[in-house]
This record gives sequence, C-alpha cells and structure tokens, in this order.
Amino acid sequence: MSWERKDFRNIVLDIYKLIGTGYENVWFTNCHCRYRCLKGARNSKKSYNFIGIEPIFKLLENPKRNIIFIRQFQSTQKTSTYNMILSMINKLGLFKLFKINKSDLTITLIHTGQVIIFRGFDNPYKITSIQAENGYFTDVYIEEAFEIKSYEEFRVLDASLRGALPEGLFFQFTFLFNAWKETHWLNEVFFKGRLNDDFETLDNPKITHMEWIDENYMLPGGYGFGLALHISNYRINEFRDKEVYDIAMEELKKSAIDIYKVEALGMWGGVNGQTYPHFNEDLIQEPKISSIRYVAIGIDTGYSNGSGKIVYDKNMRLKSATTMQLVGLTYDCNSLYAIDEYFFSNQGRAVPKTAPQILQEIIEKIAEWSSGQYRWLFENPVCIYVDCADLASRQELELLARKNGLYNLRFMPSTKIGIQTRVDFINLIMAFKECKFSKNCVNLIREIKNSQVGENGEPREDFDDHSINAWEYGWQPIIRFLKRWSTFKER
Repeated sequence: MSWERKDFRNIVLDIYKLIGTGYENVWFTNCHCRYRCLKGARNSKKSYNFIGIEPIFKLLENPKRNIIFIRQFQSTQKTSTYNMILSMINKLGLFKLFKINKSDLTITLIHTGQVIIFRGFDNPYKITSIQAENGYFTDVYIEEAFEIKSYEEFRVLDASLRGALPEGLFFQFTFLFNAWKETHWLNEVFFKGRLNDDFETLDNPKITHMEWIDENYMLPGGYGFGLALHISNYRINEFRDKEVYDIAMEELKKSAIDIYKVEALGMWGGVNGQTYPHFNEDLIQEPKISSIRYVAIGIDTGYSNGSGKIVYDKNMRLKSATTMQLVGLTYDCNSLYAIDEYFFSNQGRAVPKTAPQILQEIIEKIAEWSSGQYRWLFENPVCIYVDCADLASRQELELLARKNGLYNLRFMPSTKIGIQTRVDFINLIMAFKECKFSKNCVNLIREIKNSQVGENGEPREDFDDHSINAWEYGWQPIIRFLKRWSTFKER
C-alpha cells in the first residue's frame, strides 16, 4: 500500500510483512461483512493485526472513515487499545500525521480530520449519539468482547450504525476475544451451528485457523448483511519464538489439556462454571520457610458495604470480610505460596467489632508472624499492599504498626492486573502445580474451591472473594519474578 502527503515523505507499507498470513480472508479489503468475530488463542496476532494495524489502514484508505474502539469500561482503554494504536503509529513511522489528545483519548489524522475514539460500554446509549465531524463512524472494534454482557446490550450499539453510505464505504463491527465460556452469547448468536470447535483440526500442526464467511448472511434482528467467523490457534503467529513458545504449549497440553484448548487452540472454555477448575488437594502443601525468597502481604479491608451492613448473595455466601494473606515466591522462582492468613467477619456476632479493633488485630497478627515461625521472612523490609480504595485504613495501619514497634513494614496501595489475566495466570500455574497453599489458609482455600464464573461471562463472581482479593494484592507486585510469568501474555 502506498500513500503520499505533500509535507511528508512517501510511505510504502507492505501489508504482508506487517500482518503475516492467516487473516487474509477476513481483512477489511477482502471482507465487507457487517459482523466479524475473531476468536482465538493467546499470542495469535488478533490484537496486533486488528487493533494495532488495520484501523490505521482503514483511515488511510478512505478519508470518510471514522473509528470507535469499545471496551466494557473506559478506564481499561488507555493501557490496552489506545496504547497499542499509538505504538503502531510510531512503529510505522506515521506519528507526524496524527494529532494525539491524551486527555480524551482521541487520535486524529491531521490532514482529513478523521478520528479514532475510545469509549466504555457501561452505558451503550451514550455511544449511539456520537457523530463524526468529517465523514461517518463506520467501524466499531470491540476488544475483549467477552466483557459485553448480552446481545441485547450490543443491539443498542448495532442499531446506531445504519443508513446510506457513499460508494466504497461500509459499516463493520469487529469482535475480538478469547473464548472463556462456551455458554456466552457470542457463541449462541454467532458461532453455534456455523463454525464449531474441532480439536483434531485445530491441533493439527499444519493448521493455523478455521473460518466461515457468508457476505450475504442476514443475522436475525441484525442491521446489515455479512458474517465472518474466524478461529485461530497459536501457530497462526509466524512471528512467535517457536523454540520457546511451542515447547511451552506442548508442555501445557500434557499438563492441562482443558487450558491448552483455550489458550493454545482458541477453543471455547468449559461449562462447569468453576473459576479455578485446576485446583486440587495436591496443591495444599506446607512451605519450607527457608525456601521462600520474596514475601509480601495483601490486605482487603472490606468489613462492610460502606454503611456498616454485612451483605450476602442469594446463596447466603459472605459479601463482607476483612482478610490478610501472607504470600511468597520460592528461591528458584518456580512456585507461588500462600503461607498464612487472617480472616474476620462480623457475620453472626451479637456485638460486631469496630474497624479500629479489626485493624489492631491485623497488626497483632503481623507482629505474631514477624516474631514467631516466620521471623526469618521479616528480616528485610516487607511490603504490605492494602486495598487502594481504602486510604484511611492504610494510614491507620501504618500508625498502628509504628506504635507497636514494627518499623520494617512498608504500607502501599494495592495494584491490580486485569481480572482475566489474574484468573488465567493462576489457572496456568495451578495446572503446572506451581501455585501452592498452606493448610493455614483455610478461608482462601474455601473461596478458591467455591469460586464461580459470573452469569454474564465475568471471570469471577464478586461474592465471597475477600481472601482471594487479599491474596492477589500480595502476589501481584512480586509475580514478575516468577519464571512462568516471563512467557505469559497479559490481557
């Protein structure tokens, strides 16, 4: 593709060198279907090609195109889709052609006024009223489409892109996702009965993808013609490090075939509803304290719903508890350990404990750990990651620690990797038996066993997960030292 601008150099972009092979039939120049669903394995070039490269080509190809990127929450765009587009603009040497507005996440092609905008789907009606200043909003890319809760919500957005367009333009919705749950509406509406998973085909070393395309298909209740379905496995990415990645995938196939089907082949995930299907009793092992190198503490201070009430779900599971987890990584950086815990809930208590009383107990528990069997782990300063939404409790804990002579503790706000990444990685290291739990962590083990995926495809229900949250607060800042993390792709 060649494109010229008077005050800039000629630019020649070789599409095949950029995107490789495997997606030719669903690339926008060859596929004008209104709906494109790209389901695939990790590291299968979906985001690189269709979030990073294709939107730029679409703007350059027609001066009337404008593009919207959608994720469930606007806050996740900056570190994902927005950054990927900026990175690709730089990589292609096109930065001088674009105006970047970091405050409202808008990217403008300067000489035409075309824009790429980024929006959250938490209120789809807000998106439907957006108008382009120059041309038309013709393209919608939905990254992590699994986050969209229902087909009914999507149809609100679908209805907003219709009407007559000038010759050469067409409306197109592109869904990109990893297939975590077979019962999700994306399967029911688009894939089921048209392009079903086939393990023998996708696991064939000579096969990189499966696809189904019908330019004349009219989706029931849809607003235009054409449906393109594409399933990709990891082999579609010819740019991967084959010596490392292929060996890792074969190892995963032997250790956890269910994860392999999703992670490596792009197949739909299981329907049993468990968040952590690879947890088993063999993972409950007592750590050798001398084998622990990196240690941290996570605290979830959710002792109420904000108004002092204990909240339950429909199955009477705990909605509120204050929890703390002591976690560590082994010296060989192969295993993550849950070492010990603190857990308290006011459920069933005639006289509930106050927040100051609970925080004092937390400090006393840390003092017990640091002077008892875990004292070796506290010889160096220990970081304690407290729920970032609770600044007051973090400050109070720091004061209490000083009053109790605990000067080697560093209290910090928790950081959060995306929940799908957290769940995926823990499932992976559980499958390899590299995620272990002391029998002291009875509440964490209970929550892990009981944890379910959400009814709308959420990776984990937001109930009875306070110990899990504290555990995650603890291990997220140190997980980068774990060997398995170096070959794991975040989402």
